[in-house]
Amino acid sequence: MISLNNLFIHGRYHYDGNLYLYNTASGIEFNFRGKTASIIVKAEIGQSSEAWMRVIIDNDDKNALDVKFGASFEEIRLITCESEEIHNIKVLKVSEAIESHICISDLIVDGTFLNKPVYKNTFLVFGDSTVSAFGNLGNVDDIKTLDDTDGLKGFAYLTCKAFNASMNSLNGSGWGLSFSPWTIPMRKPLFAYYDKVAPMVNINYDMKQDMPSLAMISLGTNDYWYIFEGEKGKTKEDLLQEFCKDYYSLLKRINDDYPNIPIIMIYGTMKTTPNLDIMHNIYLDNKDKFNLHEVCVIGDALGVSTHPSASCHKMISEVLINKVKELI
Repeated sequence: MISLNNLFIHGRYHYDGNLYLYNTASGIEFNFRGKTASIIVKAEIGQSSEAWMRVIIDNDDKNALDVKFGASFEEIRLITCESEEIHNIKVLKVSEAIESHICISDLIVDGTFLNKPVYKNTFLVFGDSTVSAFGNLGNVDDIKTLDDTDGLKGFAYLTCKAFNASMNSLNGSGWGLSFSPWTIPMRKPLFAYYDKVAPMVNINYDMKQDMPSLAMISLGTNDYWYIFEGEKGKTKEDLLQEFCKDYYSLLKRINDDYPNIPIIMIYGTMKTTPNLDIMHNIYLDNKDKFNLHEVCVIGDALGVSTHPSASCHKMISEVLINKVKELI
């Protein structure tokens, strides 16, 4: 059984003696003095029951250890030193919530845990495949695999990292805020999981566990395609109004939980240009009701299935970083 006493947990989680992690860039972080540290971990639930995590030791991203594992528990060595030393260790989920969830049953060190890490800022993030960085390592015509999506090279994580902020995210590739052609059923709204640990998981998450200093929303592309393709018995204008109403409800929910928090609307990243006016009009309709801001950045559509590439994610993060500097 893993103990949470010495851990800082990035993102939403569930604990029942084992620790369950879900969304992109979620993970654990701890400080310890010793020679070795290991975790016992497995992947479960998702499309492939495979997972990808990155082990970052003492904030050295250039020498990080990438670990991929499957649906059976295995012990993974995080660090081995010849002499007893003090280390900070992050173990972060690179892969997506739809790919798999992660279960950690134990964390083993041969030395002493030190005080858990402290983060001044948490950024709340709601998003679709743009936040999970779907296919950012691949090319347009590639088939999506575990190996072609690096969530820690996604714009949401890169923006949080620039401010040393922990990322609390709810994201699912193919999901819309209200509806999407890519989910089954198509009317499976991400908004319905606002305070759940992950899309498709009916486990409550206490939103008061974190008091974020900023929120980012990257939703609307999947909703747009649903509206574009239409629904029997409803006009496209009916569907558009429903989406706009749900977007307002999301903004209000965030503002009710965290009064006057800066909220950044992000759109354009999937290069769905007909959607730009829709999103901008939502901004105009709501900018005087909330502490609302917009970032429209046109993506390159060079990743898998026309998603943003890794270099495009970096470019988007640079725009977001400048915007965040204005706000906090």
